Amino acid sequence: MWNNFLWIAVGMALSVAAVSSPSSADPQSTPAGELSLSSQVLPWVGKSSASLPCHLLLQKGGLVVAIGDSITAKGNWLRSVESALSQLYPDLQLPQMINAGGSGHTAKQLVDRFPRDVLDRNPAVVILNVGINDVLHAMAEPSQDASLRVYREHTAAMVDQAHARGIKVILLTPTLIEEDPESKGNRILAQYADVMKSVGTEKKCDIADLHAMFLEALQHKPSEIKGDWITSDGIHMSPLGNAVIQVGVLRAIGVPDVDIVKLK
Repeated sequence: MWNNFLWIAVGMALSVAAVSSPSSADPQSTPAGELSLSSQVLPWVGKSSASLPCHLLLQKGGLVVAIGDSITAKGNWLRSVESALSQLYPDLQLPQMINAGGSGHTAKQLVDRFPRDVLDRNPAVVILNVGINDVLHAMAEPSQDASLRVYREHTAAMVDQAHARGIKVILLTPTLIEEDPESKGNRILAQYADVMKSVGTEKKCDIADLHAMFLEALQHKPSEIKGDWITSDGIHMSPLGNAVIQVGVLRAIGVPDVDIVKLK
């Protein structure tokens, strides 16, 4: 009964300190309560891609701006990434990362404000995560072809603008729409994730495939959790969901898993 209570507490985002991991990360003998959330979710999200950088993209004092929709605006993952980098690499002396997320925003709205909210700040790195609202707006359409084309154009435009200023770009594929891999939203979302990855490959960006990481994590959802677990409402993140994004972003920045498991 106590274990059930712990899992339910996590799923309701009432507690993050006593998650009972269904499969431990490498530290199998370490009690789950002594692991950081990033260490706890690490075994659930698949191995790091061989295409991700093998060295840190950040240089001393480099500014990072994250732009996206409410997953960025309302999520705590950016502060967690900032805290992790401060713990692991204090000599980098990074300034506070800027959260330029906008609730409800689509790729079109991001490209309209990209010069003001990203370029004018002259960051060393921009993290771009968008697509959830593009899908929600397009779900009633009989075909996704036109919406996907527009999504690709706007995403590619932001990458091109950043690269023209010498700004490195990290692309995050959109996360989830409902905690059901077979939901209509997730089936459509997979197409937008593929477009994001295609833009990243074409434009030589580092990519964190969050969509794939979340689908992998859902396979570890405890059977006793009947409601949302890795999200708070099927879209926005629970503490565990923010930890998944944190791991994906840290990997894309060049932080190896052996360092992620050191986080407190």
